Amino acid sequence: MERIICLLILLACKLFAQDEFIFWAELSSKNYILFHQNENLSMAMTQSDGLSRSYACEIAYTQEDLSYLQRDDFKMIDDDMPKALKFRFLNAHKEELVQCFIGAKINVKDKLNSTFLKAQSETYIQMLPLRFSVEFKENLAIIYELKKLK
Repeated sequence: MERIICLLILLACKLFAQDEFIFWAELSSKNYILFHQNENLSMAMTQSDGLSRSYACEIAYTQEDLSYLQRDDFKMIDDDMPKALKFRFLNAHKEELVQCFIGAKINVKDKLNSTFLKAQSETYIQMLPLRFSVEFKENLAIIYELKKLK
């Protein structure tokens, strides 16, 4: 009896667990010309409790994505594929993730140095780390931002 209960608990955890990822980015410009752009992505080491999902964006698959994404018995894209394959897909689409989270919390630092008739501008933009999950459908991946419940 105890074994059955343990198996049911493990199955319930598997059904409701979602893989979480963390994304952050930095952009810098000098004299209004972008000179540094860095997008960062990592797998979350722990699952968060008390989070709500909000739709962020959709990313369409490329032919290269379709060559390695795992399929289920019905030849559909398998949402329960290993986390490493999901991470590979997200790494291939980092620039699109910047557009997904454009409304996220950001820090902006702007410097303007002027001497006589010459001015120099420097702008630093930092997108703060945020958690998100991805759900794989047949023709696209849906990105959800994970936010703490208030």
